[in-house]
Amino acid sequence: MSRIRLIPILAITCVTLSLLFGGWELYRNFGLVRPLEDQLMAAGTVEQVESVVNGQHREIKVTMKQVSDLQTAYEVVEKVVQEALGPSVTIDLVDRRQDQLQQTYQNLQPTLYAGIAKGEFPEMIKSMSAQAKLEGIESKISMNENHIFIELNQDGKYLYEVVPYQKLTAFTLKGVSSQ
Repeated sequence: MSRIRLIPILAITCVTLSLLFGGWELYRNFGLVRPLEDQLMAAGTVEQVESVVNGQHREIKVTMKQVSDLQTAYEVVEKVVQEALGPSVTIDLVDRRQDQLQQTYQNLQPTLYAGIAKGEFPEMIKSMSAQAKLEGIESKISMNENHIFIELNQDGKYLYEVVPYQKLTAFTLKGVSSQ
């Protein structure tokens, strides 16, 4: 009967696990995250990139510089991130907001969500811009087929919000064919 030596087996297991996890960290940092950070920084609109990968959930925190067009800057970031990590990545924008900008954004939210619910986007944008102007805040609100982009600026501080939306219909006709 052969005897299994416990200490060598444990040592080999520890070394193997260390190599596997170390290799994964090297790949994640230098093969995945670092090139992504370099690409985003090369765009010129990004100050800092922080990636958080927890199993299947991936989140990228992007600190944006002050930009003239948030929609264009975000679309570039979104394209680079999706090409590198896939479409299931959450992009979280970090900005330089202050209390006044945050309060104005909170005041705009009822108009924003009412506009999304009703599908009255031109009116919503016009109303939000007028409301921000009354509060002494410079604003720019735009949208594409997936997101509404809200930029609020005051005294060198800026708030960027990207609000996803979907066009919803009250009902869907199934099984109806036109002849």
